[in-house]
Amino acid sequence: MNLLQRQQLILMTRALYFDIENKWNELGREFNITPAQQHILFLLSTNNNELTPTKIGELGCWHNSTVTRLLNRLQEKKFIYVKTKRNELGFKVVSMTDKGRIILEQLMEKAKTMKKFPFDINHLSEKEVLLFLEYGNKILEEQKGLDFRKSVINAQVEGFDYA
Repeated sequence: MNLLQRQQLILMTRALYFDIENKWNELGREFNITPAQQHILFLLSTNNNELTPTKIGELGCWHNSTVTRLLNRLQEKKFIYVKTKRNELGFKVVSMTDKGRIILEQLMEKAKTMKKFPFDINHLSEKEVLLFLEYGNKILEEQKGLDFRKSVINAQVEGFDYA
């Protein structure tokens, strides 16, 4: 790949990311929750509602200090609770509260009704969308590994109707 193609890939990925972030922010404003906080609730919901802060950082692609800050805010809102395992000093486990589950369900239901969430792809055919996903998954799998793709990209919230 030549330098111009790499530049275009970087700029396209960055622009798509910011478009997604803007839509995610728009959705979150209605519920007073940031995109990162929403993502933590999603990660918990797709991982048996129990993750360590370290694992949240790995799956969310965040530094430990960022995870700590995000978890503190979610605890203040009573969307999560953090408990320490008794026989393991310093070993913490994060879980979603009922209030957290409810807000996540509301967010997902709202996103489902937004035709242009995370961005407008109505002009693409299903085949084009599937090709985009196929190529994106190949790149992501090389960068983050198959386990990451299975744990995050292919994850589904149990009991949620995706149709």
